[in-house]
Amino acid sequence: MPAATLPPPAEEPVSVQRLHFAWGRQPLYQGLSVRARQPGVYGLFGRNGCGKSTLLKLLAGLLAPQRGQVRALGFVPRQRLPQFLAQVYLLPEEFHLPNLTPLELQRTEGGFWPRFDAALYAACLQELQVPLAQPFAGMSLGQKKKAAIAFALAAQTPLLLMDEPTNGLDIVSRAQFRALMARPEQAWRTVIISTHQAHDLESVLNHLWFMDQGRIVLDASMARLAQRLHMGVAASEADLPAATLHREPLGAPSPRTPWAWVVRREPAAAPDAPAAPVQLELLYKALSLAPQALLAAIGDEGAETGEPPQGHWPQEETQP
Repeated sequence: MPAATLPPPAEEPVSVQRLHFAWGRQPLYQGLSVRARQPGVYGLFGRNGCGKSTLLKLLAGLLAPQRGQVRALGFVPRQRLPQFLAQVYLLPEEFHLPNLTPLELQRTEGGFWPRFDAALYAACLQELQVPLAQPFAGMSLGQKKKAAIAFALAAQTPLLLMDEPTNGLDIVSRAQFRALMARPEQAWRTVIISTHQAHDLESVLNHLWFMDQGRIVLDASMARLAQRLHMGVAASEADLPAATLHREPLGAPSPRTPWAWVVRREPAAAPDAPAAPVQLELLYKALSLAPQALLAAIGDEGAETGEPPQGHWPQEETQP
């Protein structure tokens, strides 16, 4: 990997404090706070229109906060300093690729990112089965999306922002995307992925953010979610466990319809029992429909580590 003259890594990859932002007269964020305290893969979830894409653009410096503080890698993104732009890559949901081949794109644009890894780019293109010498104009939407993903991964920026990266990909390509995200070359980065395709990220995420009504209402590691919640499927409604936090039928209601469920995990009852995997799609629905009970079960991870809880940051000076 080529050497690059870049500032040392910031203590926190991302810090957003008391953020206010509105589109015209329509408020979007009214005091949003969230932090990525260490590198990893962060999933950003929430309903349509809650502001996920806007947050990525604010972190990339494409938008400016109206009040509050946004910092990424120790920089103020809206200042758009060259040192910052060399360390961040935003893959938007909708994008335009010039009428070049993937190899020509590398030669013309790869130099903007000092850590761009040509060998990794070629490996990602091969894994995703993207033809190296075919112009983008002759590719399908899915092929273009895979080429854009390969370029984003090869840029090797400390901060990678991805907006709905698996939209337009078929089942095989989504599995290939998960495999690429799990490669050791990506382990040192901070990756924030906004998506509705919850199932695509279950094996990839380290941390989960859930956005609702202009705030991050859930900020928890996947390990904590697995420790605090237990999820499963009952053969019928009559077989559901007691005190469910969320339940839903998996099909048309009938005596034989299976039901998915979420309950509070009680580790004291079975301290040696392994934590069950988190089913993100079920968790997403539960947070959308019955958030309070679920959030109470998960608890405040920040409070246990001495961090200020979401929505209660100490007052700091806003950006000029």
